[in-house]
Amino acid sequence: MASSSHAVPRHACHATGCDVVVPPRLFMCKKHWFALPKPMRDAVWAAYRPGQEVTRDPSREYLEASRAAIEYLGPKAVTGA
Repeated sequence: MASSSHAVPRHACHATGCDVVVPPRLFMCKKHWFALPKPMRDAVWAAYRPGQEVTRDPSREYLEASRAAIEYLGPKAVTGA
């Protein structure tokens, strides 16, 4: 069976050290997403543009909100999902 040139790359949770595979439209696995304070989750969603995972052009605001979320969880995320 030949591989497709349009195969979707593996997308894992963005929490440090987490290998849980999530759909590309999701930022984190359920465990790490709900470990974030709600205002932080809201900031990520507010900056998300539908389809940015396809076009690969997230806004600066999304990148800032997602970076803050990753930093908030920090090394404690390594404990796994």
